[in-house]
Amino acid sequence: MLFAPLVAEGPTATGLVVHPFWVLVSIVNFLVILFLLGRYLWGPITRVLAERAEKIREGLAMAEAARADREKIRAEADRVLADARRQASELAERTTAAADAAAADIRTQAKADAERIRERAQADARQLHDQALAQLRSEVAGMVVLAASRVLEREIRPEEHRALIERSLDEAAEQLQDRTV
Repeated sequence: MLFAPLVAEGPTATGLVVHPFWVLVSIVNFLVILFLLGRYLWGPITRVLAERAEKIREGLAMAEAARADREKIRAEADRVLADARRQASELAERTTAAADAAAADIRTQAKADAERIRERAQADARQLHDQALAQLRSEVAGMVVLAASRVLEREIRPEEHRALIERSLDEAAEQLQDRTV
């Protein structure tokens, strides 16, 4: 049926005929459809696309700001960590120095104590030696007086005899010291 008007005219029709009415109707239809699509379809679509593009720009800006903040936080964390390491190193050095100083003080004090103990021991030994010599002298003097009185069969005055014995013992002590030195 579409081709019926062309077939009805017969063989004399020579092609496609353009009717100005239908051209005008087609232009009006195109403009109406263009207006309706622009108003109800392209407007909302472009608005949604613009909103989406704005959200994407905001998201990119937020991502860039987050990256910058992350870099700042990382730099701050590195700085704090380096500061903590430096403080720990300083504390370790101070502790080591204090420990070394304490050890040196303890060594010095131990040497002084050992020297004091050695001197006290030498003084005690000298005192015991002197006491033993004095006791030995008195006992030897008594035995010599007794032996001399028996040998001489008479009584010698003990004072004279003691003086003689003291002199003899002093000479003997000097000879003993000369031998030990």
